[in-house]
Amino acid sequence: MNVKTKNYVIFFFYLIFEQKCLDLAGNATARNVKGTLQCVRGLNTRDCMEKIKNGTADAASMFGDDIYAAGFCHGLELAAGESYNGVDGISYYVVAMARRSSSDLSLLEMHERSSCHPGIRTTVGWTVPIGYLVNTSQISVGEQCNFPRVVGNFFGYSCVPGIKDPQHDPRGNNPKNLCEACIGDENDRHICANNHRERHYGESGALRCVAENLGDVAFVKHATVFDNLDGKNQESWALDLEVEDLKLLCPDGTDAGLEEYEQCHIAAVPANAVVVRMEDKCRVWKYLERLQNVFGNATEGFSLFSSAGYGQSDLLFSDATHHLQRVLGSYSSWLGPTYTTVLQAFECEGKSDDVCLFACV
Repeated sequence: MNVKTKNYVIFFFYLIFEQKCLDLAGNATARNVKGTLQCVRGLNTRDCMEKIKNGTADAASMFGDDIYAAGFCHGLELAAGESYNGVDGISYYVVAMARRSSSDLSLLEMHERSSCHPGIRTTVGWTVPIGYLVNTSQISVGEQCNFPRVVGNFFGYSCVPGIKDPQHDPRGNNPKNLCEACIGDENDRHICANNHRERHYGESGALRCVAENLGDVAFVKHATVFDNLDGKNQESWALDLEVEDLKLLCPDGTDAGLEEYEQCHIAAVPANAVVVRMEDKCRVWKYLERLQNVFGNATEGFSLFSSAGYGQSDLLFSDATHHLQRVLGSYSSWLGPTYTTVLQAFECEGKSDDVCLFACV
């Protein structure tokens, strides 16, 4: 979002995002909301950051990893953040889930163990767990920052869907054992694919990987198991799965029940927030507040927090957003200490720009 004296710009790099933005602009004008909203499409997240920094745009809503990159790489800040169900600032918790029968398993001693990840370069499946391993000195990437190689050497075998895709492994050198816990489709094709043709892809897939005894630990969101119980998932592997079959592994080496995720998690992942230049924090918030007052709880017509009718979800803002809250502190305070710490693990020693490349590209 870019805020000049009379103009306000939100840009997103998918056309469907742009259409909702244009609809918001038209409805804001029709309802006489003070200010003018303009919509500009960016090429990608990094392009959005650069447009905000150079003043050709004012603001954009971003995920946690990108918020960190925007602040760390570009000196940007936050004007507002999403709030879900009255829990301000927190989107979800990343947890390490294991079978309760694995009595000798500790998150502090994972060497040679097997792991199940929702996908490569995802917050839940890669950034948080690998950052945790670096911060607990279980792995060391050195100056080369070759995370796949180090992770492959650390775990006995894993399923990291997408790890062998050309964009993540252009030279074909990523360790093969990072796909050994993957199973592909029913015909043994698409093994380790970065999509649902790989049956261990995504969070439900990572949970399945553990449920089928192909992995010791799954890195997932705290609600993943509950999303697959009580008939919500009719696949055979989930039908007999019960809460009592699983446990959480805590960062201090202990374990806990699945309901104790607020105390036993690797990181609390922040809610999405609106990235701006420092000097525009107040002005952007005031405009968002006016939009929210008119369209935030709308039951008819345009709704700020609903993507119904657009064919996709979470456009402009997450559909689960209850309200936007003002961010008075810094981007790092919004991200929180556990999440910021795992992201800092990617600032390889002697190569401070790597975090920008990792998080923004």
